[in-house]
Amino acid sequence: MKKTNKRDERLQRATATGWAIFLLAAGAAHAQEAGGDADVQEVVVTGIRAGIEEAIAAKRESGSIVEAVSAEDIGKLPDTSIAESLARLPGLTSQRANGRPSDISVRGTAPGFTTALLNGREQASTGDNRNLEFDQYPSELLSSVMIYKTPDAGLVGQGLAATVDLRTQRPLEYGRRALAFNLRGEKNSNSDLGSDSKDTGFRASFSYIDQFADDTVGLTFGYAHLDSPIAAQEFGTYEPWHPNGTGQYVTDGMKSLASSGKDTRDGVMAALEFRPSENYSSIVDLYYTKSKRDNDRRSLEVNLSGYPGPCCDGTFPVGTVFGFTNTTVVDNTIVAGTINNVVPLARNFLFKKQDEVMAGGWNNKFTFGEWTVTGDLSYSRAERKEQQWETNAQFLPNLNAAPGTPRNVYDTGTFALRNDGFPTLSFTRDYANAANIQVGPTIYGAGYSKFPEVTDTLKSVRLDASRTLDNVFDSVSFGVNYADRSKDKFSPEANLSTINNATGGYHQVSSDLLLSPINLGYSGSPNALGWDVPGVLNAYYNPIVPSASEWYLAGKNWKVFEKLTTGYIRGNLDHQMSDSITLKGNVGLQIVQTDQSSDAAYADRANGDVLVPVSDGKKYTDILPSINLAFMADDGQAIRIGIAREVARPRMDQLKAAFEFNVDTSAHRASATGGNPRLDPWRADAFDISYEKYFDTKAYFSAAVFYKKLKTYIFEQTNSTYDFSAQGIPLCGADPEPGELCVFSQIGSFKQQLNGKGGTLKGLELSASLPGEILSDALRGFGAVLSFSLTDSKIKIDDAKLGNVPLPGLSKKVWSVTAYYEANGFSARVSTRARSKFIGEITDFAAERNLRYIKADQFTDFQTSYEFQDGYLKGFTLLFQVNNLTNEPYVAYNAIETRLQDYNEYGRQFLIGFNYKL
Repeated sequence: MKKTNKRDERLQRATATGWAIFLLAAGAAHAQEAGGDADVQEVVVTGIRAGIEEAIAAKRESGSIVEAVSAEDIGKLPDTSIAESLARLPGLTSQRANGRPSDISVRGTAPGFTTALLNGREQASTGDNRNLEFDQYPSELLSSVMIYKTPDAGLVGQGLAATVDLRTQRPLEYGRRALAFNLRGEKNSNSDLGSDSKDTGFRASFSYIDQFADDTVGLTFGYAHLDSPIAAQEFGTYEPWHPNGTGQYVTDGMKSLASSGKDTRDGVMAALEFRPSENYSSIVDLYYTKSKRDNDRRSLEVNLSGYPGPCCDGTFPVGTVFGFTNTTVVDNTIVAGTINNVVPLARNFLFKKQDEVMAGGWNNKFTFGEWTVTGDLSYSRAERKEQQWETNAQFLPNLNAAPGTPRNVYDTGTFALRNDGFPTLSFTRDYANAANIQVGPTIYGAGYSKFPEVTDTLKSVRLDASRTLDNVFDSVSFGVNYADRSKDKFSPEANLSTINNATGGYHQVSSDLLLSPINLGYSGSPNALGWDVPGVLNAYYNPIVPSASEWYLAGKNWKVFEKLTTGYIRGNLDHQMSDSITLKGNVGLQIVQTDQSSDAAYADRANGDVLVPVSDGKKYTDILPSINLAFMADDGQAIRIGIAREVARPRMDQLKAAFEFNVDTSAHRASATGGNPRLDPWRADAFDISYEKYFDTKAYFSAAVFYKKLKTYIFEQTNSTYDFSAQGIPLCGADPEPGELCVFSQIGSFKQQLNGKGGTLKGLELSASLPGEILSDALRGFGAVLSFSLTDSKIKIDDAKLGNVPLPGLSKKVWSVTAYYEANGFSARVSTRARSKFIGEITDFAAERNLRYIKADQFTDFQTSYEFQDGYLKGFTLLFQVNNLTNEPYVAYNAIETRLQDYNEYGRQFLIGFNYKL
């Protein structure tokens, strides 16, 4: 198949269009400004530039190597998602989940290497891992984000790659009353997916800040609502790709899909602050979000492995043509051709997910002369509940087929796979006719259901003290934090079956349960039958009886417990070394004691597939020194150095005690696969150096390099010397009978996550913020923010499906460019961010963690607005945005890009609305 560059051409045209719109709009506004009142001298910095300058100030004043994002105003961060804002920073990038940025990777590492805090406190998470899904945190409720790239001894819960601290507004710090309202309507460009799909939604928010009692009491409150359509055009192949009889690589199945539904999210933030004197302050803050996702995923799917054969014995009659013909082969892979004698299915899935995240804290600060004592109590809880149903239909089989004759209705089709344009899959029959396509015991059965739940609870108490000094250290601080965390996963599942009737369990869907056909025209597929999944389940299926006690679910049900005691001491530097050089930073030490354990069950396949309770765990201590030095010159130059020992605790699901135990009764050897509650963390020695040049408060340039020597890493390996004595399998005699349940040795092999050798991770990061007036007054109002990162690692990991692959999350190249214009109330901004190919972490069809090769992507967003400067409408802003201007596809593949795994287009997102601030 001839490769084309249509996608690249489309991306270039759309990106160029966005930049052209920006230049035309900004040029027109700039011309209007130039013709205005020449006597106006005062320039009030607001909006885009205010957010940029506040972020620059935070970066400049820090004693560590940090990045920062600051809100342009109350309730107004620069992007619709905090993940988008973070992904523009040097060394940071995001991975999409269901079309939206969610997980954040820092410096070429997996999201689990980065921890996230809210107001300085570690947070519980809804997934199997520790890392937050940042799209659960509405950007409208956050005032700023600080990203610590180097450890700080006083920072509890820090990560190996970075620590992201999300911050809400402090009312007394804000210092004045403010009210803000935001409303935006949304439309997705994927507007015709059929069935009950919708393409419109909205988002709204309200923020309030005030001070009372002579500014001794402060209150802030925020509410944000999201109602966003799901409108995705998707295509997938079965994994893994494998050689056929001729050595060419093939897939065993393909599917064209349409995802529709909606995401809703409600978020609330509140803080009550009390500061009656300079010697005492107290603040209580609360944060809560509840999000729901209802995704109707409908498809036309086909098995290409030769299943089922058209005859009763599973074979094809002599002379029947099956398999791939008229093929096109690229890179030794069949990427196009004709498929013969297959049984396509119409499949309707319903995925429902509800997440709740709650966090709260109470902080009290006392000052006694040169001493300051702080106490902090916090609680964080995250819950995820999912419901997943798959229902299947196919052409009604010939239930009265004579022996030796085909029972199923077969079809012939064509396909063409490519990753620079939408793949195609077509057939000759009509799959939207309810008289022919019926739900029932298809070749894939009637269906399946899953109901996974995750509950994560984190409680902590912290006590800190600090004292000002007058020597090498400006002050010294020390403290202790105790955190108690538990994460439970419970995952019952059930096969689905239809009510038996005269047609062998097949049922024609009644007209009141039918929806309009699924429109799969974007993939060249015929329309397919769409139905109301809950209604069909109620009308034609037997009652669902979920269970978590089946042996094959042992690995999906577990509890993990962690108790961490963190003590630290830190000396803070603020020392005038000479007339022009100031030394800032800190030198400190953290001691972290970890007590980890897990309760679960193992599947004893050797003794009747029963589940047996099991518990295990370990304790260990890490000593973590850190040094941050910042040499600040009066002319705006700074050199920062960071040296530290860093750790990242294992994934929560890796710590599960669950495993599957078996005995090979021919070789009489025991084996198992499962988790490992005795894992040590990732540990690394890190060195960072950064050069920065600041131009007043408006601009800066930064160049940084980092080097991490990972002393340990966690790999999936086989322990060949594992002792299975606890499983009670008897030792064999001298001449055991074939099939006898016994072992020659209690020592066997256990495939699990183990600590192994580390490796190196290194990189270069460049960033700059440049307002136009630095270069010329003619460019006043224009500006740009740029970043580029280059990361490399020799570390490889072994994955069961992908083999020996690079570190998950590592893109060698990451860059972003934002250009803006802002003056006289008018603003325009266009942003492009990109990352090279990487190994991504996804949740697969079985609701389990999986790794995928993900192709390089590039996103361009555009925004323009106008704020009224005076009169009755002062403070009122009209805005228009286009996100994902190029409709950038999500493309996953197997080993090489020719072996396509997923090709999804989530559509352009158009938003129009207003902000109003009093």
